[in-house]
Amino acid sequence: MTKEFNDTGLCVPDKHYMVDTSKQINEIFHNLIERGKYFTINRARQFGKTTTIFLTAKLLNNRKDYFLIETSFEGIGDEIFKNQKDFCRHIVEIIGENIELYDKYYADECFKQIETITDLKNLSGFITKFNETLNKKVVLIIDEVDKNSNNQLFLSFLGMLRDKYLLRNRGKDYTFHSVILAGVHDIKTIKLKIREGKEVKLNSPWNIAVDFEIDLSFDPGQIVTMLNDYTHNTGIKMNKVAISEKLYYYTSGYPYLVSKLCKFIDEKIITQRENKNWTIHDVENAFRLITAPDYQTTLFDSLFKNLQGYKELHETVKSIVIRGEQLNYKAYDTVINFGKIYGIFKNVNGICKIHNRIFY
Repeated sequence: MTKEFNDTGLCVPDKHYMVDTSKQINEIFHNLIERGKYFTINRARQFGKTTTIFLTAKLLNNRKDYFLIETSFEGIGDEIFKNQKDFCRHIVEIIGENIELYDKYYADECFKQIETITDLKNLSGFITKFNETLNKKVVLIIDEVDKNSNNQLFLSFLGMLRDKYLLRNRGKDYTFHSVILAGVHDIKTIKLKIREGKEVKLNSPWNIAVDFEIDLSFDPGQIVTMLNDYTHNTGIKMNKVAISEKLYYYTSGYPYLVSKLCKFIDEKIITQRENKNWTIHDVENAFRLITAPDYQTTLFDSLFKNLQGYKELHETVKSIVIRGEQLNYKAYDTVINFGKIYGIFKNVNGICKIHNRIFY
């Protein structure tokens, strides 16, 4: 099968030229999952979240002491969020469908329980029994949580998982060993209304989650691993170290941008000449193509939308790019935090900088 540089969605090793991200995947497993942490993989659009989840899932599926449950809230519609009964049964169906791939008998037993699940309390009991019976470290991954992070029923579900996590740590319950939520935003800051009589309190349903501090961007050494695969597969020659450093110079390791520049070189630039070997000038020409005034990508569209919809962020970007102002990087500053979430800002020695030269 002919490989290509991928600039859309999930990267698959057999189909696409990929950076070796085993370092990040191993960090996720040993530092977070193995230690039973609950966390959110929150990064900007096209920053490798989906591929990271895919590779993490692949690692877990290869281990006999773990059992993985994967789902996504993208494209499922609003119907299941209208009442607890439908939502809770949907969760049980997801668990059953994941089990069915490995043990049809136990999956059938799981599906038989669906009729008994009518609310979050029943679902909590089901999760307890499921984890106790399976006798494995069960990891739950939910992708695209942004789609329903403002849905009260979903937040109540997270609150239930939080309570079970706290009880588990006190030796009073069985629940998922680790829970991973993936999306653009870190939903630890959202608030769940908890009614006690007539009183309404605000509490975070995900305040048990640890910070996800693993860097998903590519360093020059990692970019070389992708170029190694490309040169081995095509026979094309290049100074891989110099080119990887130049790719990093323009992209700061933003996964989509690295792949996009390589795709330009492979499919547009070298096809126009007899000598196909890559040069530093090819990277520079790819940079000119992606920064051309009339060139558009879904990533750029998303950036423009976020800037247009957030006046303060737009003004902050202008102050850095147009007026050349130097701003201190304050992680808890709302504007700077959203700029980081959207992939626009980065912290360079305490100074807030535009993430990469392409965005600049």
